[in-house]
Amino acid sequence: MLGIQNEFDPLELVILGTGIGLKAEADPVLQQGLPKTSALYSQPDPNLTEHEFEGVCRALEQLGTVVQRPDIVDSPEVVDQTCPRDIGFVIDDLYFEANSRYASRNIEHLGIDPLLKNIEPGKYIKIPKDVFLEGGDVMPAPGKLFVGLGVRSSREGIEWLADVLHQRESTREIVIIPHDVLHLDCCWNVIGPDLALWCEAATGTFTDLEGGPVHLDFETISVNRAEQAALATNVLVARPGHILARDDAACEPINQILESRYGFSVERLPFDCVPSIGGSFRCATLPLKRG
Repeated sequence: MLGIQNEFDPLELVILGTGIGLKAEADPVLQQGLPKTSALYSQPDPNLTEHEFEGVCRALEQLGTVVQRPDIVDSPEVVDQTCPRDIGFVIDDLYFEANSRYASRNIEHLGIDPLLKNIEPGKYIKIPKDVFLEGGDVMPAPGKLFVGLGVRSSREGIEWLADVLHQRESTREIVIIPHDVLHLDCCWNVIGPDLALWCEAATGTFTDLEGGPVHLDFETISVNRAEQAALATNVLVARPGHILARDDAACEPINQILESRYGFSVERLPFDCVPSIGGSFRCATLPLKRG
């Protein structure tokens, strides 16, 4: 059932977020925990949000992806279920149930529990309650695992994950990327074997677990702060060379570079509601299997 080696192989099975059940008021605790680079937000309209999600669902299904949707969690603490990437993630054949600093995000996982019931017990790992790590900060790439260090994921969480992978005899090199945005995928996204979108202004020095600097043999597409704020990095590679991206003026320069310089097919979709609360295509999808 599970298989995620990277961010760009053909997407076969994914959990897509939902606009259904989106509350009228934002969670004040989540608002207080935003990084300085994130503006306070108002909740988008749930019907319009779900309409945009339905467009993403159609686009993915037309590409042959099996799309699953969460159950709605009946809890006053859960304000939305738009971004399942943060509450769980897959590395190789292991599923990790994330641990957030925020109770509302952890309760969200109840909505996707039924979709994960067939995972082998030995492949299902819960992150301990004393360390914090969210899926938006975890990014597998060939031979590597990029992990963001920011407001949502702690160094203890990164070290715990590295230890688990080491125990499982993973040979992935762990690369830590400190950043000042909500999640790593808001400033760094690997879209090909040696190609990434990167807002350099939002990141610090890439390091290994011992703190030594890491040099990457990656070609990068530069994303400025305005493009980053519009979440131009937060695209979803649905299959090699085919990207789902926002149909948005601030993202258009990056979309055009992807097409004209790198030969990507960029499928521009109306997707404004989830970005208005801090996420975009990568946040809104939890890939379970890529082929």
